[in-house]
Amino acid sequence: MIKLYGLEISNYHAVVKAFMLEKGFEFEEIEIAPSYSEPYLELSPMGKMPFIEVDEGYLSETSAILGFLENCVPDQPMTPADPFVSAKMSELFKVVELYVGNESARLVGPVFFGAELNQAVAEQIKPLMVKGLAAVDRLASFSPYMMGANVTMVDFYAYYIFTTARLIAKKVWDWDILSEVDGLRDWLQIMSQRPMIKLVDDQRNIAIGKMLDNA
Repeated sequence: MIKLYGLEISNYHAVVKAFMLEKGFEFEEIEIAPSYSEPYLELSPMGKMPFIEVDEGYLSETSAILGFLENCVPDQPMTPADPFVSAKMSELFKVVELYVGNESARLVGPVFFGAELNQAVAEQIKPLMVKGLAAVDRLASFSPYMMGANVTMVDFYAYYIFTTARLIAKKVWDWDILSEVDGLRDWLQIMSQRPMIKLVDDQRNIAIGKMLDNA
């Protein structure tokens, strides 16, 4: 059985968990906080979460994990069959990762954990997110999913990236990023109603509530 390591409060953990449930995997969750130290680095070389354990070993980085899981269940595909369309999905995935996820994540500390906001850093981040959202607007069809009629890997990844990024943008800049991309708000609502997404969201919200109670 696959073991999923990480913390339920993490949006990246939620991506992998929701994808595994959607694909029908049986797995065990093991709660562990990230750490850039041994022996954690033997399991996740950058000290990040989530990571998974399978018979062959350990695997980290969300995109690599999703790709592995996708290939394990080819009869339930969540990547387009056409090679070019599949590559376009990967292009969209990378845009969401680099220019929405990674950039907004630089402000997680001030928004969620009470760290001091570095205004200069915030001013660097917003223009990059603006460009990233414009690229999403060009690449995603939202008909009703990002790549068309069928849900794909990028939908699960982007759902949890945007769920967190919209909170960060609202808190830091009073900015509604969903208004920047036609169809993004409706797509987010559609994704939020998928049964496995709802299950993961409910469990994640409980974990976040417990964390706040203990803060």
